[in-house]
Amino acid sequence: MQPTPTIWKLRRLCCIMTIRGQMLDGDSDKNPHFGSLVRAYRREMGLTQRELAARAGLSLAALRDFEQSRRRRPRAHSLAALTDGLGLDTDQAASLARAAALPRRHPDAMPSAHRPQDDSDSMRSTHSPEHDKGLWLSVLGPLEAWSDEKLLRFGSPARRAVLGLLLLDPGVLVHRDAIVDLLWGDSPPRTAVTLVQAHVSRIRRALKGGRRFGGNDEVIDSSGGAYRLSLSAMEVDLLDFRDMAARAAAARGAGEDATAAEYYERAVSLWRGEPFADVAVLRGHPGVTALRQELAGVLLQYAEVTRELGQHNRVLVRLQALADAEPLNERVHASLMIALAGSGQQADAIRVYEGVRSRLDRELGLYPGEELADAYMRVLRQDLRAPDREQTHARLPALAAAGHPVPRQLPAAPRCFTGRAGELAWLSALAEQDLTHAKGVVIATLTGMAGIGKTALAVHWAHQMAARFPDGQLFVNLRGSGPSGTPVAPTDAVGGVLTSLGVPPARIPPDIDGRAALYRSLLADCRMLIVLDNAHDAEQVRPLLPGSPTCLVVVTSRSWLTGLAAEGAHLKTLGVLPEGESRKLLALHLRARSTTADPVVIDELAAACGGLPLAVCDAAARAVASPGLPLATLASELRDSRRRLDALDTGEPVTSLRAVFSWSRARLGSLASRLFRLLGVYPGPDITVPVAASLAALTPGQTYLALGELCAEHLLTEHLPGRYTCHELLRSYAAEEAGIRENQEDRRAAVQRVLDHYLRASAVASSFLCHGQAEVPSIPPRPGVALEEIESPEQAADWFENEQHVLLALIRQAADGGYAPYAWELPWTAGWFFRDEACWQRLATAQEAALAVATSQDDLVGLAMARQQLGWLRFLLGDVTSASHHLDEADELTQQLGDGRLRALSGLSRAHVLPAQHRILETTAQARQVLRLSRGVGDLQDEIRALYTIDWCLIQLGERRQAVHLSRRAPTAYRELRLRCCPYYRGS
Repeated sequence: MQPTPTIWKLRRLCCIMTIRGQMLDGDSDKNPHFGSLVRAYRREMGLTQRELAARAGLSLAALRDFEQSRRRRPRAHSLAALTDGLGLDTDQAASLARAAALPRRHPDAMPSAHRPQDDSDSMRSTHSPEHDKGLWLSVLGPLEAWSDEKLLRFGSPARRAVLGLLLLDPGVLVHRDAIVDLLWGDSPPRTAVTLVQAHVSRIRRALKGGRRFGGNDEVIDSSGGAYRLSLSAMEVDLLDFRDMAARAAAARGAGEDATAAEYYERAVSLWRGEPFADVAVLRGHPGVTALRQELAGVLLQYAEVTRELGQHNRVLVRLQALADAEPLNERVHASLMIALAGSGQQADAIRVYEGVRSRLDRELGLYPGEELADAYMRVLRQDLRAPDREQTHARLPALAAAGHPVPRQLPAAPRCFTGRAGELAWLSALAEQDLTHAKGVVIATLTGMAGIGKTALAVHWAHQMAARFPDGQLFVNLRGSGPSGTPVAPTDAVGGVLTSLGVPPARIPPDIDGRAALYRSLLADCRMLIVLDNAHDAEQVRPLLPGSPTCLVVVTSRSWLTGLAAEGAHLKTLGVLPEGESRKLLALHLRARSTTADPVVIDELAAACGGLPLAVCDAAARAVASPGLPLATLASELRDSRRRLDALDTGEPVTSLRAVFSWSRARLGSLASRLFRLLGVYPGPDITVPVAASLAALTPGQTYLALGELCAEHLLTEHLPGRYTCHELLRSYAAEEAGIRENQEDRRAAVQRVLDHYLRASAVASSFLCHGQAEVPSIPPRPGVALEEIESPEQAADWFENEQHVLLALIRQAADGGYAPYAWELPWTAGWFFRDEACWQRLATAQEAALAVATSQDDLVGLAMARQQLGWLRFLLGDVTSASHHLDEADELTQQLGDGRLRALSGLSRAHVLPAQHRILETTAQARQVLRLSRGVGDLQDEIRALYTIDWCLIQLGERRQAVHLSRRAPTAYRELRLRCCPYYRGS
């Protein structure tokens, strides 16, 4: 059908008015919303949304956006199409055009259908003219930020996404990892952390500049790699919404329904459409979904208040919009039916019931629930009075009404349980709060390494709290880690729970969404405790989270499950048991044997288990099962790193430590799995990112990802920033895996890369702190070796301080394993740093082994270096005779080599040892020889040492005048050395 001339004129009028953005009747507050007007005209024509969309040539989604005010300003062609599709006359078309031309309003001008008469402070709305002079953030619709009526620009979509994530729950810490996951998913760039910091800095600067309330307080706080927005309800519409909703609930609780209705009206009027509608990466985010559910809950409470006041029309339009958006939400449709019937539209209420009943049957195979069926009967009887509030909250759940027994699914409490007082108190504090008035379901997440006792803690506590949850306790083993290797699918998990709640198999929906919806419906208003054990990830848990805040959920997992933090989960990572609690747990399991055993042996057994509850249980089980096995023998087996996992093998996969560890290892990717294995050949107590990169020959990016994956599975722990460690029993398991899955050549290559890494790093650090002590190797590093970034004396000192325990372990490994030339080169470059007598003894023992290696390989340089180092260490330990012997041998070897520098160093060591034997003349001669040698090789450091030694000898011999004359050279040489090492030094 061709448009009539009149329609063409109307189209032209609509286009002109939309483009110019002018209002025909002045005050915007006197004109209806565009979406409301379209809906009214559509219903007047008797058209459904689908029919109007077809007639206007628009998509159904676009029409719904207009009617629900998610899109307020239609384009000219859309406005003309709607005018044509609705068949409007001239006046109607003009009204629609006026509504479309209304300018976008500042958030302060949000509509409120009914203003309260009371102007007291308690009733003051936060939408006041004061907002025009400060900061206002709006998230209940497109994300917008205003300052003094000026729209703030944040630049890139990524920066808006970061701001949106922080605004999902203002005042709550958001970890940097969550921001990285949101922006880049599984493929973050190497500079991800830097980019996030830059985004946060720009946002902080922009918001603080426009802030009025809060003065100089930080807009964004930083804490431990996490960020938090610190804003008030006068600055964020979401906080304003929650404040109004809380005031409404308080007024309603006090019986002031009229006041409550005003607050509810203000709260729901803040919503401008889909939260964060223009932030693409937040679409489908659990936090956004939770916000929509929060609005629905407040709107339904508003509907209940208006029902009690007999003002059904007041909320009707908003209920209709919510019902259109959630076509299967029975509670919303029940409320809509009551509102329609109360407004005199009983036939429409019946049509709503028939529509939702048909959809439930067609899409889910379900009958209407109790609340929807009750609303239908009330509409038929015209019984529209509000139900008794106390009876509503005390309504029995569907499963109890059906006569099904209350579920009591908790496994038996652990027979021997001790410790964990802090964790038990933390869980109890969560349960002690008033769950009825909680903002959402309370979720407690227990994480930690395999065998740490997560399930035992959860079950032990759940038994203590069972009486507080009279509607039952559910327990679901999600098999996230186990012998099957296959976690329970969420669909199967929810299906199993529905069966246990008495739902006939024929009524269980086939899809996960339908099952989750039915699960939440059954648990509505129930006081139930749900333990979700051994979860694989957050996606497996979400369908099993009830919607009712009267329930409490405890989740255990080896993964961090940080994704649940966005839904308000409280996270707790379990550590090993303290020594006393570990000993007590072992005694409980050993029962009678513990009373007759040697307390020292009990202590050794507990210590060998490293505070790991499963290891303690396995050791006790082995002792109880073998009464003839002396506990001292068992303790000896556990001390041997090669036998300890055999000693803890119970013969069944569920409790054997080796098998339990293997389930965590099986979840790793190939790079993380190989890095974990190679940690078994690395002797240090902890490891850094550059060393881990050298160990496994990975790039820095691959190393960060692999370490993150190991930490996520609790196979590693970042005990200090940038330093990672693991439990000794896990280290033993890694060594076993390396022996099985890595050949000897690959294992030795990994150790050599680490030794090469530390040799070069210690040489660079020594060059800053002790010039001339060691030279940086001129040959290139081995393939795969990552280099340390040491660029100042301060960094060099910190590096030595942080790495001293690793250096000691590596020096011993190099000597015992026959790794030439690292066995003598590494202590040569780093040995000067160790000042403790215990370190000297360990270094001397390692140098004895290094001497044997150099002898077997007939390496004269290695022999000379090992002899010299060993002689000096023996001197420090007080064995002057042995020291003299080794240094004499070193001097002879350096003469054979013809290496002036090595000979000077050896001679200098001899010159320090000879005075201890009262051989001053020989000391003088030795020092003069060192002076000649050091000048010959240009070594100022050794020259200075020789000069001071000669000076000391001359003083001892009474040659003071000659000593004074000779000592004048030392300060000059010292200044030359300082200028050579530090060109910026200007001494006098």
